[in-house]
Amino acid sequence: MDHARLNELARAQHGLLTKAQVLHHGGSDQRIRTLVSSGAWERERRGVFVAGAAPATWERQALAACLAAGPGALVSLRSAARLWDLVDRCGRLQLTVADDRRVRLAGVEVHRSALLPPMDQATAMGVPVTSFARTVVDLADSQDADVLGRWVDAGLRARTVDLLELRSCVARLAGPGRAGLDTIRAVLAKRLPGYDPGDSNLEVRALTILAAAGLPAPAQQFRVQRPSGKPAFIDLAYPTHRVGIELDGWEHHGLRTAFDDDRDRRNDLTLLGWQIFNFTSTTTDRTLERVIRAALGLETAGGQKSLLGNHF
Repeated sequence: MDHARLNELARAQHGLLTKAQVLHHGGSDQRIRTLVSSGAWERERRGVFVAGAAPATWERQALAACLAAGPGALVSLRSAARLWDLVDRCGRLQLTVADDRRVRLAGVEVHRSALLPPMDQATAMGVPVTSFARTVVDLADSQDADVLGRWVDAGLRARTVDLLELRSCVARLAGPGRAGLDTIRAVLAKRLPGYDPGDSNLEVRALTILAAAGLPAPAQQFRVQRPSGKPAFIDLAYPTHRVGIELDGWEHHGLRTAFDDDRDRRNDLTLLGWQIFNFTSTTTDRTLERVIRAALGLETAGGQKSLLGNHF
């Protein structure tokens, strides 16, 4: 038995080996039984074994189900969303296999699809999975537009997907009897070619608010040269007016060094004539609109210029 090759395979498969792989590399049924009975290996599923002391992770369970289901099986739907880091929990493990196959696995919800082209197949965290685009489209009928929009933006930021791939997937899966794609179509319609998903969901929300209010689109991640020579990047900026918007997520304020650096950076920007306004997840849409209108010298809907403070 080629132990070196089998160990290499196991390392790439969350510690798992299939019976077919063992036999292909010189093993035998008797050798497998001996390793299992001795405790060196553990039976994970029928025809799938844990070789050694691999961590009992959810990803290992998902891959074991795929290996037991046979070639072409993919983690899909909400389980795929977990592998793509779109959700934290997914409930029962879900797989999708080709329509001409019948697969039953304990504790696994198996779906069949007549359309599983190569572009809909991917690998995430070492596990065969439906592509990011296919995962989002498959779940589109069970999510609202805000959730789908966040998922799409997350994929664009991570370069896991592009808009053309998503639109192509929608077109591919649309057909007689396929409902529930109106929401994902609406989400994609708002993201025209050249759309920048921003660095965070908070940035996307701010851009959406400004656009809905009819305000000019700000520059994203605008670079400013500080007096010290170090660059500063403003999340959203109106360079002509020297007005900047900083998007403050709570998670960014845990370190003293980050706190001090941010104050030094703010002082430098003030010396350069910039007005910096802060936007957090609790800021209301109306407040952001009013403050930026005032900062840009634009009138509010009531015809009055707003005079608000420097933080909100």
